[in-house]
Amino acid sequence: MTSRWTRVPAASRRTAAAVVLLLGATTAACSADPVDPERAGTVVVTTDLPFASLNGGTPAGRSPGSVLVRGLVQSGFTTLGPDGSVTPDPTFGTVEKVADSPLTVRYTVAPTATWSDGVPVTPADLLLEWAARSGQLDEVVPELGGDGEPVEPADDVVLFGATSAALVRASAVPVVDGATLTVVYDVPVADWQVALDVNLPAHVVGRLALDPTAPAFPAPAPAPTPTPSDGAAPTGEGTTSQPAPSASAASTPAQGTPTPGTPTPGTPTPGTPTPDATTGEGGGEVPDTWAQAVATAVQQQDRAALTAISRVWRAAGRAGDVGADPTLTTTTGPYVLTRVDADGVEVARSAAYTGAAPAAFDRVRVRTDLDPLAQVEALASDDVDVVAPVSTADVLAGAEALEDVALRTGGDAVLQVVLQEAGGGVFDPAAHAADPDPAATAAALRRGFVGSVPRADVADVAVRPLWARTEPSDVVAAQVGPTAPTVRVPDVPADGATAGGATSDGAQDPPTVRVLTNRSDPVRAAAFELLSDAAAEAGYRVVAVAADDPARALRTRAEDWDAALVPVAQEELPVAGFVSRWRTGGATNVGGHADPALDTALDALAGQPDAEAAADAVRAASQTLLDSGAVLPVVRTPVLTVAAVRDPQDARGLPVVADVPPLTPAAADLTWWWDWTRR
Repeated sequence: MTSRWTRVPAASRRTAAAVVLLLGATTAACSADPVDPERAGTVVVTTDLPFASLNGGTPAGRSPGSVLVRGLVQSGFTTLGPDGSVTPDPTFGTVEKVADSPLTVRYTVAPTATWSDGVPVTPADLLLEWAARSGQLDEVVPELGGDGEPVEPADDVVLFGATSAALVRASAVPVVDGATLTVVYDVPVADWQVALDVNLPAHVVGRLALDPTAPAFPAPAPAPTPTPSDGAAPTGEGTTSQPAPSASAASTPAQGTPTPGTPTPGTPTPGTPTPDATTGEGGGEVPDTWAQAVATAVQQQDRAALTAISRVWRAAGRAGDVGADPTLTTTTGPYVLTRVDADGVEVARSAAYTGAAPAAFDRVRVRTDLDPLAQVEALASDDVDVVAPVSTADVLAGAEALEDVALRTGGDAVLQVVLQEAGGGVFDPAAHAADPDPAATAAALRRGFVGSVPRADVADVAVRPLWARTEPSDVVAAQVGPTAPTVRVPDVPADGATAGGATSDGAQDPPTVRVLTNRSDPVRAAAFELLSDAAAEAGYRVVAVAADDPARALRTRAEDWDAALVPVAQEELPVAGFVSRWRTGGATNVGGHADPALDTALDALAGQPDAEAAADAVRAASQTLLDSGAVLPVVRTPVLTVAAVRDPQDARGLPVVADVPPLTPAAADLTWWWDWTRR
């Protein structure tokens, strides 16, 4: 990243300055417009990342705008850094590996872990998340409609529909003992440190699902597919179908567990006050009752209760609903969501938070209603304090013209060339069935094509004007941090030789490579032109794929493209996501790569609980993929973040922000980005 600070009198750039004539005096004075007294405690941030959901287990909750907001309002046992490193928060609790065979992980909730309504976090909250993410209690497989979006199931089935590639390996119901919850895995998993954390509050979900006096909860609407950037490669964390529980385990309601419409002893009655989501008042036995009701339903696999709980869980946290019902904004972080509207969201300091990183400001407003240039203009007029617009030449020029700002550029997701090996095109062995060795022919074509990609030119022409310190990337794994495992990119000579005797002199028709990318993005458009010219010199004919939705075509139209130029976002489960992306038949293996030897290595990687050994295995697998010509990392996509620089002694009633890093929308966890809003 780079940073530039310029210091000149702030009044010289304020567009709101006015010349005031004082009762006919011959002199004029510059005066700033009055500042709202609350402005000093309210930070305003602008992005183009709309918030969709607080539920991190759903596609809407994993969209970049939702990840951004959750990083501000949610705390948990761990956070995931941009380079894949895991940072624990002992003020929330501890995650310990207590046995290797079988892999056993114990979670201990700290006394300081509290929901924003004042209710303590308990193992019931973790048990709810295990139920949602393990897939063990789902009775049906989630279905997709013709538009590729999830189809809402019938009301009388248990379906959370959010199976995690890690927790699916923990089939036994976790054991609760006081403040601890213990998870036993059937087989080891590499991502055990980040596989489970709090998400939605069990006491809120339980009341909405099981209390007959609770307000009616709206039926879930289709969730948008997360798009870290338009046309980005899909992540490996997704929905995995699992067998439905056996009839003996899931068909009989457990004795004493509340079910929809049936109050049980000790449950709230009409008129019972509920906790206030912003003040932390009103907690007590009633929330504990609903949390315990959820825990009991999971432990005893009470089908009637779980049907209602899963229905509420799928829908809870959506932007429109949390804006209408304060109880749905209950979170665990230093800030709590107080406002959701068409312009963005607003959060306020949480009075219930007692962790290690309390809020530094009274409020934070995240606006999404301004275009990139308008964001820069708003910063110039002091309407906002931090802007993270899309990085383009005109936006960067506008930001560079500002004074009293800290301008920081950096890199986000790695732009990669991914080849299609199973769509019947030039890189598919099936297309060369007449050759003596179809697989060798296809492999030679792949290596020749990726060897022609001018990585240095793409970095210099497409990215360096926006990020001066850019270099070609050597990262295959989906990470946005600079310390991700790197590999040696093979130096394949682009000598024009290709299969079938086609050469760059045009003696025969050159192989045609259909390239899929989002050319509305200036960086990818420039990269495509450079790639096309270089490939032509190497004996390939490149044509652009016309797709209204490049991201969907990448996932669902393998027959339409031979190579894709896409940024690859960070994974929620870094190792599981990498395995899913490259293992034969993997859920996100969009290129159809198949290699039995690599599969063996990836299977071992998926079960490697040691972080250092896993990183070495990722590096080795990445090298294998590069050597085979399946993928080629090119360069990190550029990002831009600009913050106002104000002297605390002369801030004129405006907030003072410091050390704001570049915002990287492709990160799976953006908690670290908000460090500047905490003490």
